Amino acid sequence: MKDKLKKEKPSIMILQETKISVQQIEGIIDKNKLQYEVMGQDAIGSAGGIAILWNPNDIILDSWTSMSRVLTGLGRIVGTKEQVVISGVYGPPSPGEKENFINSMKIIRRLYLEAAWIIGGDFNLIRSLEEKKGGIRKMDHFMDKFNEMIEDLRLVDIQTINGICTWNNRRGGKNQIASRLD
Repeated sequence: MKDKLKKEKPSIMILQETKISVQQIEGIIDKNKLQYEVMGQDAIGSAGGIAILWNPNDIILDSWTSMSRVLTGLGRIVGTKEQVVISGVYGPPSPGEKENFINSMKIIRRLYLEAAWIIGGDFNLIRSLEEKKGGIRKMDHFMDKFNEMIEDLRLVDIQTINGICTWNNRRGGKNQIASRLD
Protein backbone atom coordinates (compact mmCIF):
# COMPACT_ATOMS: atom_id res chain seq x y z
CA MET A 1 0.00 0.00 0.00
CA LYS A 2 2.69 2.51 0.96
CA ASP A 3 4.70 1.81 -2.20
CA LYS A 4 1.61 2.28 -4.38
CA LEU A 5 0.73 5.55 -2.62
CA LYS A 6 4.29 6.87 -2.99
CA LYS A 7 4.71 5.83 -6.62
CA GLU A 8 1.24 6.34 -8.12
CA LYS A 9 0.00 9.18 -5.83
CA PRO A 10 -3.68 8.33 -6.39
CA SER A 11 -6.35 10.79 -5.30
CA ILE A 12 -8.32 7.86 -3.86
CA MET A 13 -7.40 4.34 -2.81
CA ILE A 14 -10.09 1.87 -1.77
CA LEU A 15 -9.02 -1.25 0.10
CA GLN A 16 -10.97 -4.31 1.13
CA GLU A 17 -9.91 -7.34 3.16
CA THR A 18 -7.36 -5.13 4.92
CA LYS A 19 -6.97 -7.65 7.77
CA ILE A 20 -5.81 -4.78 10.03
CA SER A 21 -7.34 -1.90 11.97
CA VAL A 22 -7.85 1.63 10.69
CA GLN A 23 -5.41 2.75 13.39
CA GLN A 24 -2.71 0.50 11.88
CA ILE A 25 -3.35 1.98 8.42
CA GLU A 26 -3.08 5.49 9.88
CA GLY A 27 0.22 4.44 11.50
CA ILE A 28 1.61 3.34 8.12
CA ILE A 29 0.57 6.65 6.56
CA ASP A 30 2.08 8.72 9.41
CA LYS A 31 5.31 6.69 9.56
CA ASN A 32 5.87 7.18 5.82
CA LYS A 33 4.86 10.86 5.89
CA LEU A 34 2.13 10.32 3.28
CA GLN A 35 -0.51 13.00 2.81
CA TYR A 36 -3.62 10.85 3.01
CA GLU A 37 -6.63 10.74 5.25
CA VAL A 38 -8.38 7.48 6.13
CA MET A 39 -11.84 6.27 6.95
CA GLY A 40 -12.47 2.59 7.48
CA GLN A 41 -14.01 -0.38 9.18
CA ASP A 42 -11.62 -2.50 11.22
CA ALA A 43 -10.98 -6.11 10.38
CA ILE A 44 -12.54 -8.61 12.76
CA GLY A 45 -9.72 -10.87 13.88
CA SER A 46 -7.71 -11.57 10.75
CA ALA A 47 -10.59 -11.20 8.29
CA GLY A 48 -12.41 -8.35 6.62
CA GLY A 49 -11.79 -4.65 6.86
CA ILE A 50 -12.51 -1.80 4.45
CA ALA A 51 -10.60 1.45 4.08
CA ILE A 52 -10.84 4.50 1.89
CA LEU A 53 -7.75 6.68 1.65
CA TRP A 54 -7.88 10.06 -0.04
CA ASN A 55 -5.54 12.94 -0.70
CA PRO A 56 -7.09 16.05 0.93
CA ASN A 57 -5.42 18.21 -1.72
CA ASP A 58 -7.58 16.50 -4.36
CA ILE A 59 -10.76 15.42 -2.55
CA ILE A 60 -12.66 16.92 0.37
CA LEU A 61 -14.91 14.42 2.13
CA ASP A 62 -17.40 16.02 4.52
CA SER A 63 -19.58 13.23 5.80
CA TRP A 64 -19.53 9.45 6.21
CA THR A 65 -22.00 6.62 6.40
CA SER A 66 -20.90 3.23 7.63
CA MET A 67 -23.14 0.24 7.03
CA SER A 68 -22.31 -3.42 7.32
CA ARG A 69 -19.71 -4.13 4.61
CA VAL A 70 -20.15 -0.69 3.01
CA LEU A 71 -18.34 2.55 3.80
CA THR A 72 -19.47 5.72 2.00
CA GLY A 73 -18.10 9.26 2.02
CA LEU A 74 -19.73 12.36 0.53
CA GLY A 75 -17.68 15.32 -0.60
CA ARG A 76 -16.33 17.16 -3.58
CA ILE A 77 -13.34 17.37 -5.85
CA VAL A 78 -11.07 20.28 -4.87
CA GLY A 79 -11.59 23.30 -7.10
CA THR A 80 -15.09 22.26 -8.19
CA LYS A 81 -18.60 22.28 -6.79
CA GLU A 82 -19.29 18.79 -8.13
CA GLN A 83 -20.36 16.36 -5.44
CA VAL A 84 -18.74 12.97 -5.34
CA VAL A 85 -19.71 9.87 -3.41
CA ILE A 86 -17.01 7.30 -2.71
CA SER A 87 -17.93 3.84 -1.47
CA GLY A 88 -15.71 0.98 -0.41
CA VAL A 89 -17.44 -2.40 -0.33
CA TYR A 90 -16.63 -5.87 0.82
CA GLY A 91 -19.63 -7.99 -0.04
CA PRO A 92 -20.76 -10.90 2.09
CA PRO A 93 -19.64 -14.40 1.12
CA SER A 94 -22.80 -16.08 2.45
CA PRO A 95 -25.89 -16.25 0.22
CA GLY A 96 -28.15 -15.29 3.12
CA GLU A 97 -26.59 -11.81 3.34
CA LYS A 98 -26.22 -11.05 -0.37
CA GLU A 99 -29.81 -9.83 -0.89
CA ASN A 100 -29.50 -7.27 1.94
CA PHE A 101 -26.14 -6.16 0.58
CA ILE A 102 -27.59 -5.53 -2.90
CA ASN A 103 -30.47 -3.59 -1.34
CA SER A 104 -27.99 -1.50 0.68
CA MET A 105 -26.26 -0.47 -2.53
CA LYS A 106 -29.59 0.66 -3.98
CA ILE A 107 -30.36 2.69 -0.85
CA ILE A 108 -27.01 4.48 -1.05
CA ARG A 109 -27.65 5.41 -4.67
CA ARG A 110 -31.09 6.83 -3.84
CA LEU A 111 -29.52 8.99 -1.11
CA TYR A 112 -27.06 10.59 -3.53
CA LEU A 113 -28.79 10.63 -6.91
CA GLU A 114 -27.15 13.81 -8.18
CA ALA A 115 -23.55 12.99 -7.25
CA ALA A 116 -20.92 11.13 -9.24
CA TRP A 117 -20.38 7.75 -7.55
CA ILE A 118 -17.10 5.87 -7.28
CA ILE A 119 -17.32 2.35 -5.86
CA GLY A 120 -14.37 0.09 -5.25
CA GLY A 121 -13.90 -3.21 -3.54
CA ASP A 122 -15.13 -6.74 -3.83
CA PHE A 123 -18.86 -7.38 -4.13
CA ASN A 124 -18.30 -11.13 -3.64
CA LEU A 125 -20.64 -11.58 -6.59
CA ILE A 126 -19.96 -12.42 -10.22
CA ARG A 127 -21.75 -11.29 -13.35
CA SER A 128 -21.20 -14.53 -15.28
CA LEU A 129 -19.54 -17.92 -14.96
CA GLU A 130 -16.65 -16.65 -17.10
CA GLU A 131 -15.52 -14.59 -14.09
CA LYS A 132 -14.67 -17.70 -12.06
CA LYS A 133 -12.55 -20.78 -12.56
CA GLY A 134 -12.67 -23.78 -10.25
CA GLY A 135 -14.78 -24.27 -7.14
CA ILE A 136 -18.54 -24.49 -7.51
CA ARG A 137 -19.44 -23.15 -10.94
CA LYS A 138 -23.18 -22.96 -11.25
CA MET A 139 -25.62 -20.26 -12.22
CA ASP A 140 -27.43 -18.70 -9.30
CA HIS A 141 -30.06 -16.01 -9.03
CA PHE A 142 -27.52 -13.61 -7.51
CA MET A 143 -25.81 -13.27 -10.90
CA ASP A 144 -29.06 -11.90 -12.31
CA LYS A 145 -29.61 -9.66 -9.27
CA PHE A 146 -26.04 -8.34 -9.48
CA ASN A 147 -26.40 -7.58 -13.20
CA GLU A 148 -29.75 -5.88 -12.52
CA MET A 149 -28.16 -3.81 -9.75
CA ILE A 150 -25.31 -2.71 -12.04
CA GLU A 151 -27.81 -1.72 -14.73
CA ASP A 152 -30.30 -0.03 -12.34
CA LEU A 153 -27.58 1.99 -10.64
CA ARG A 154 -25.92 2.81 -13.99
CA LEU A 155 -22.56 1.52 -12.80
CA VAL A 156 -19.67 0.94 -15.16
CA ASP A 157 -17.93 -2.40 -14.69
CA ILE A 158 -14.27 -1.64 -15.41
CA GLN A 159 -12.53 -4.61 -16.97
CA THR A 160 -9.17 -5.92 -15.83
CA ILE A 161 -6.03 -5.32 -17.85
CA ASN A 162 -4.06 -8.52 -17.16
CA GLY A 163 -6.71 -11.14 -17.75
CA ILE A 164 -9.96 -12.27 -16.33
CA CYS A 165 -8.92 -13.54 -12.88
CA THR A 166 -7.44 -11.15 -10.33
CA TRP A 167 -7.64 -13.41 -7.27
CA ASN A 168 -6.87 -17.02 -6.47
CA ASN A 169 -6.71 -19.15 -3.36
CA ARG A 170 -3.10 -20.21 -4.04
CA ARG A 171 -3.96 -23.88 -4.12
CA GLY A 172 -3.05 -26.18 -6.94
CA GLY A 173 -4.88 -28.76 -9.04
CA LYS A 174 -8.60 -29.34 -8.59
CA ASN A 175 -8.60 -27.29 -5.35
CA GLN A 176 -7.59 -24.07 -7.08
CA ILE A 177 -10.20 -21.34 -7.35
CA ALA A 178 -9.65 -18.14 -9.30
CA SER A 179 -12.07 -15.26 -9.68
CA ARG A 180 -12.29 -11.71 -10.93
CA LEU A 181 -12.53 -9.10 -8.19
CA ASP A 182 -14.81 -6.13 -8.80
